[in-house]
Amino acid sequence: MAEHCASTADWTDLPSDLLARILQLLQLPEALAVAAVCTSWRSVAAAAGDPRARIPWLVSWEPTTGYCRSSEFRNLLDTHKTYKVSLPEGRRHLDWCGSSHGWLVASNEYSNLVLYHPFTFDIIPLPPITDLECVKAVHDSDGNIVGYRYGNDHEHEPTQHAVHSLGTWFYQKVVLSCDPSQDGDYVAVTIHYDANCMSFARSREGCWRLAATIADGSDDRYADCVYHDGRFYIMTLRGVLEAWDLRGPQEPSKEVIIAGRDKRYSRVLTRFLVSAPFGSLLQIRTLRCSRHPRKVKVEVLEVDIKEPKLVSLSSLTALRNYAVFVRSNQSACLPTIEFPGLRPNCVYLTTPRLVHYANFGLPDWRGVGIYDLENQKFEYVFSSYEPDYGQLWPCKIWYIPGV
Repeated sequence: MAEHCASTADWTDLPSDLLARILQLLQLPEALAVAAVCTSWRSVAAAAGDPRARIPWLVSWEPTTGYCRSSEFRNLLDTHKTYKVSLPEGRRHLDWCGSSHGWLVASNEYSNLVLYHPFTFDIIPLPPITDLECVKAVHDSDGNIVGYRYGNDHEHEPTQHAVHSLGTWFYQKVVLSCDPSQDGDYVAVTIHYDANCMSFARSREGCWRLAATIADGSDDRYADCVYHDGRFYIMTLRGVLEAWDLRGPQEPSKEVIIAGRDKRYSRVLTRFLVSAPFGSLLQIRTLRCSRHPRKVKVEVLEVDIKEPKLVSLSSLTALRNYAVFVRSNQSACLPTIEFPGLRPNCVYLTTPRLVHYANFGLPDWRGVGIYDLENQKFEYVFSSYEPDYGQLWPCKIWYIPGV
């Protein structure tokens, strides 16, 4: 009798409240596997939203000019385990290019940006790439888009790219002002082209608008952007820092916080901006250091917006009991007491996109590393499996549910 019941049990009839409680205890890959069982379970998973276990995940994918059908997810608590996660149904091609406020940001088959929520399975399209002045669509005789021409140099013929491939490298950073599922009123900012353009889109307007550019001939580039205390802060590799108020309906306004250029610019590999929970705006600066065993050194500075100036912080206490995650994701500063397994006063980095040609092929920065500020040591947590050009177009991002 028991065997008969077991063989005829229909697991799809599991009470939705019980299934929702189970989902809240699962990690991302397991939750996605449950959601793939059937339509009813998928609906329950979407309603359940983010699980309580919000550990950071490393999302990676193979660099390709074709269609990517899946990604690999790894977490810091079990570094040897890899989860294969398929793309959303009906989405043959998504290239991840960031994450912000619990959403993954991707370029789709038309190189347009979309927001994808792994737990609710919602997809929010951002305005088309053709809103940007530097990109023009190429159509066939039937009016279908078959490619894009892009370029700001009027002296040369614009370069043409395939429809889907432009988005694989065109977007260097995408940051949201808030979770778009809250009330639908949000602002998206992207650093794009050759990291020399910054554009924004207000959800109420539904179009991209160019905010600022750096001349093609300049040796400077935009390094990072973060939303902090009601404004977007954007920093260049040379150390110029600007604050942008992009809230509508008024026109955008800019305040230059730091106009001077960093004298140590030639040694700077990357800069990241971090909005800390304790109210500070931080700059994480990575530099070449020949005396360091890994040839890379990480420094933390606090931005004094009122003065304005940069204040160097002691490496012993710079991040207090917090851990910072940086790269293409919106920088995250997490309290280690709420995230078991994370190490305090440490910076978690993935392979950066290096702009200076002299730094290409930097042999001591591959894969994913933890920089312990107190001990000034660089440790690797995942083995690197990127090809040689991975340092030009890295294929890893951090994703933190609900952050």
